[in-house]
Amino acid sequence: MRRLLLGAVLLILACGGVATLPTSSQSAPAANATPTAVIDVNDMMGAFPAATFFVVTDDGVKALAVLNHATKYTIPTTGAVQVAAGGNQIYIADEVSEGTRLRWVDQASGTVLATRTEPGRRLAFTGIGHGALAVEPTSSRLLALFADGDKRVVEAYEAYSLRPLGKRFESFCGDRLLAGGSRVVVACLASGEIVISDGGAKAFPVQAGLGVLVAAAVSADGTILAGRDDGTLARIGATAVTPERIEPFRPARLVPDGIASSDPQTFAVGLLTTDGALGISELRSSVRYISFPAGDRIKEIPVGGLLAQSQFAFWSNGREARHIDLLQGFAETMATLSGKALPGGVGQ
Repeated sequence: MRRLLLGAVLLILACGGVATLPTSSQSAPAANATPTAVIDVNDMMGAFPAATFFVVTDDGVKALAVLNHATKYTIPTTGAVQVAAGGNQIYIADEVSEGTRLRWVDQASGTVLATRTEPGRRLAFTGIGHGALAVEPTSSRLLALFADGDKRVVEAYEAYSLRPLGKRFESFCGDRLLAGGSRVVVACLASGEIVISDGGAKAFPVQAGLGVLVAAAVSADGTILAGRDDGTLARIGATAVTPERIEPFRPARLVPDGIASSDPQTFAVGLLTTDGALGISELRSSVRYISFPAGDRIKEIPVGGLLAQSQFAFWSNGREARHIDLLQGFAETMATLSGKALPGGVGQ
């Protein structure tokens, strides 16, 4: 208890603002980074885990420190941008005249360590800052979801050189690429289909049983959670292929791309509600719900989905990068950015 109270005080001091108390959700050449001076707060005496929120902006991908909200560096980008993070790895894809450029970036400094361009190819369009790249946990390989006419092709790349390792699998649909444990998933939102490849085996489709999906995520152990607009969820266990239906927590709408996994078998789910303030629920069946007021408080409505790591969930309202402590309910604005801002990934 003393540690939680210390953590709350330190977070408020580091952010230079006032924390918001939780409200119950149950109420009715490759270009290198542009460095930025960073304030060292000595890991806040260990009260919170170090993490970096990567945000896709008009100026490039910005790395925002969770502990003190400083902009660590900016990676210049062009065209449509995608980000994927896994462990201490961060990858950025963007569009250049030759095709799609993939880059492996050092998380600490923003130095581009490896670059590869795929001539004449484009990633599947997601409309957000993530969803077409993923890091395969068992091998640390980079996976990329490419559009090939009406098909989708998942390609694999060596983690540190970006050397192509060949096609992982193909799908006749695909809007989001996800990976967790030994499982690689392509979610087809319109058809409500989840294409699964376990341990490198041949991919197979599973119907989530919900109709059109608006969000899907995979946790670190391979558990899948998908949802439709009214908040009804479908969970597929790490070693299962049959979905388990979870009825809506409360009358609300599921945030588009508003499911994220913070820990193995644990998920954060964003709901658009009529509540007067941002709030979190208790943990229910390994799901913690975040209530985003969808009335006049446009500031709280996520644009580009939800991300999570450890005890924090991250989002953008289109101009501001924000996060909330999933254990204590404290929410803060990390940065106000020029132009459009979309969540890309969360690294160490």
